[in-house]
Amino acid sequence: MAPKTKTKKIGKTEKFDPSRGIKTLRSKVAMALPYFTRDGGDCEYIFSNPTASPIGADLIVFGKDCSIAKRFESTIRPQCSKSFQIRPVVADHAGHSVLISTGQLIAHILYLNKGLIVSGGELAGNDNLSQWRENEKSRTYGFGYRTSPLGNDSMSASVFVSNPSNTLLTGLVNFFDARCETADRRKFRVKPWCTMELKCPANTYGFGRITLSHKAVMNVLHFSKVMKGLTAAELLGEINQIDMPVDPPQPRSKVLFDNTHQCRPGAVGDWTNFAQELTSAGMTVSQHTSGAVTASVLNQHHAFVIAMARVSYTQSEKVAIVDFVNRGGGLLISQDFGNAPWSPPTREILNLFGANDDNNTAQDPTNNDNSNSTNIVFDSSRNFYAHPITSGISDFSVSATATLSGGGGWNTVAETDDDSTPVRSPALIARAFGQGRVVALGDSNIWANHLIGVRQNKDLGIRCVKWLLFSI
Repeated sequence: MAPKTKTKKIGKTEKFDPSRGIKTLRSKVAMALPYFTRDGGDCEYIFSNPTASPIGADLIVFGKDCSIAKRFESTIRPQCSKSFQIRPVVADHAGHSVLISTGQLIAHILYLNKGLIVSGGELAGNDNLSQWRENEKSRTYGFGYRTSPLGNDSMSASVFVSNPSNTLLTGLVNFFDARCETADRRKFRVKPWCTMELKCPANTYGFGRITLSHKAVMNVLHFSKVMKGLTAAELLGEINQIDMPVDPPQPRSKVLFDNTHQCRPGAVGDWTNFAQELTSAGMTVSQHTSGAVTASVLNQHHAFVIAMARVSYTQSEKVAIVDFVNRGGGLLISQDFGNAPWSPPTREILNLFGANDDNNTAQDPTNNDNSNSTNIVFDSSRNFYAHPITSGISDFSVSATATLSGGGGWNTVAETDDDSTPVRSPALIARAFGQGRVVALGDSNIWANHLIGVRQNKDLGIRCVKWLLFSI
């Protein structure tokens, strides 16, 4: 029998934390699996153990109110299989379950149309593995659909998106039709442990493009009018991931500096010249001086600037920031050198987008200003990568920068050179995130009043913000 796990039922004030259950098991294997029991149908999970050792399995089925409807614990013997039918647990619903096990199981999903006809089958795999990390990266998927007649049958189709995490899932879906035109475009949100249906446009065929703030369970289902129910099912996973073709945005110019959270513009007050330079370059610069950072605040602007925050953002503020970028906003993050007591709050923001600072202070003994190894000079011949931000920039200078580490999706714009410490490490990075963009720099001095006029620091800052605004 699998070890017992303590789990809270979801209520208005309680959250289910799957990571707690995972940690109680010998290994950390977890899958998020969809189910569909609407229209009198049923859904069967078949879990098989292909190994030579018993595997403990803990199946958690989430119901109509996004809370736990049923929890099964069992042990699957070597080369054996177990079946779980979902309709007796949650009837007439589309949702998801979480499978936590002590080893990798083969998970097969079968759908029954009104209990009489097997109407579709799917094999879950690595695409369904879940780790429940808050810093999951945004990703975009493509899928096909048909709702116009095929043969003697006509169909409808829907995408069911389930959120197997404690974090609000945000997304954007575009449906393109047989005329190569946008048939529907929708923004959506899925609360933790909930499922949302996105209906495909009627009487056409084409493809959909869906962008999510983090990993989800996605099930594309087709329904037959002749069979009067579900007829085909397809799980979307990483094999369906595509490069995000960003739609050309409307002209953007509104920039918001965060002066709360003891960010440098408000706490130190020495980013005033940078704000003036952005204004001179045609942008509208505002200051957020009080209150929480909310969606209503951010959505009035096109880019948000966080410079050396000394107070952590709340969870709701973090959700608002991620949602803002995912929906098309720009975010400029300026960190400070490592080991500073004020570094962690900004580091938390970096983590939301799959990046981190290296908690250090980079040094270059040969390419620096004022014979100070921490005043590193970055130039186009030694340090730059090809990127719109550095186009036309010959050099810039920092003062006590941390280097940065970016995961998948991040591009290095500028890095230290071969005799630096650390060697060849990014200091300026950028990425697309959902419909938006993020730029991160390891130094907050670069655009302070005393350094913005040094070398091409001013021009670099303007180009960073213009890139975030989709102007370059």
